Amino acid sequence: MSSSIQLNPKHIITSLALALWLAGLSMASAAGSGQADWTPLFDGQSLKGWTNPYVWGKAWVEDGQLLLQAEKKFFLVTAMQYRDFIFEGEVKMPEGESNSGFMFRCHVEPNKVFGYQAEVDPSARQWSGGLYDEGRRGWLNPAQNDANSARAFVQRTKGAFKRDGWNRYRIHCVGPNIRIYLNDVLTTDYMDTVDRAGYLAVQHHGEKGQVYRFRNLRVRELTAPKALTETMNGLPLAFFDDFESGAGRWVQTDPNAWKVASTDGGHVYSLHQQSRYEPPVRSPFNIARIKESNVSDFVVQARMEQTGREYDHRDMVVIFGYQDPSHFYYVHIATKADAAANSIFIVDGQPRTSIAKERTGGTDWSTGFHRVRVVRDATSGWIAVYFDDMDKPIMQAQDKTFLSGGIGFGSFDDTGNIDDVIVWGQ
Repeated sequence: MSSSIQLNPKHIITSLALALWLAGLSMASAAGSGQADWTPLFDGQSLKGWTNPYVWGKAWVEDGQLLLQAEKKFFLVTAMQYRDFIFEGEVKMPEGESNSGFMFRCHVEPNKVFGYQAEVDPSARQWSGGLYDEGRRGWLNPAQNDANSARAFVQRTKGAFKRDGWNRYRIHCVGPNIRIYLNDVLTTDYMDTVDRAGYLAVQHHGEKGQVYRFRNLRVRELTAPKALTETMNGLPLAFFDDFESGAGRWVQTDPNAWKVASTDGGHVYSLHQQSRYEPPVRSPFNIARIKESNVSDFVVQARMEQTGREYDHRDMVVIFGYQDPSHFYYVHIATKADAAANSIFIVDGQPRTSIAKERTGGTDWSTGFHRVRVVRDATSGWIAVYFDDMDKPIMQAQDKTFLSGGIGFGSFDDTGNIDDVIVWGQ
């Protein structure tokens, strides 16, 4: 059995109203059962919730799959718009010349769809998983007319796309951060502020006679943290992670000590057990760092929860200026301050040394999550640490030993969770 539909602008208003009503019921149901729920966008039997803003292009359902065919480029578009979300879908391309994409946060006009697109490229070029700005700026990743960027993209993502099978795309958008995963490979990690909301869509590129197949289309709506701004202290947004797509952008001193854990509101990155790591010199044992991070001036902020027992050195730490396992700074946030706790430390080829000029007598982790922020000005060497109160630092220091380096989190001997990690920097 199959069903087909070929819409033109005369049908859009009626179809859109019906689709909005049906999608609204679905969204209300999803909202009532928790943020972590997914909303199916394709029921496998009909084209409910989808519309074609073009006077050409054919879409139909067959064997639980959404099929597209056309002689000119067109897009089948969702009736609903989405702001912050994870969108997943699978695509299977035919033999021969073809090209497709998943549109997101896109805009719709009669006979026109434009905006962000996750590329589906079966050709020898191998740009599947790239980010294209359809109808506007062109290629964003790899960069437009940049041979070095294209070469690096192919080297990083080669082999992710399966030419003869189904390919699973995952598009993760929160605030300005856009991530595209292709068969679990992170192909694009990009910051862009042009669009914050829009429709989802699937594309047929217009190769005559070619049929494109889609299935398992679904969306999970997210909420961007209020703190996720485009800039902070004049610094651009450089990194964001809410761990809703795993922790593949992190490297750990002991991977067995860290895991992505489910909570009522989503996921957190959990330091759940003691690490077996032995540092070269006295310094934190349990560390997870952002891969390939290197910032000079920066602001790093995260939600942090201490889950260990209460005692004087109950702690969590923020790593920065990381050079190697024997050279970095860290902020030690602990219950009671002494020579080895609740201070700003430097590890410079020897056991850690406190460099704090000002600090409180201790920090109350109590229960639940707390906002932690570390600010660094490399020119002056100034370092400030904030805990819940973002106006008054709990620690300050001044040092210029390491002018740039990596960012991370962890603990000496305890357990805890981190979430909504934001880095502004350059």
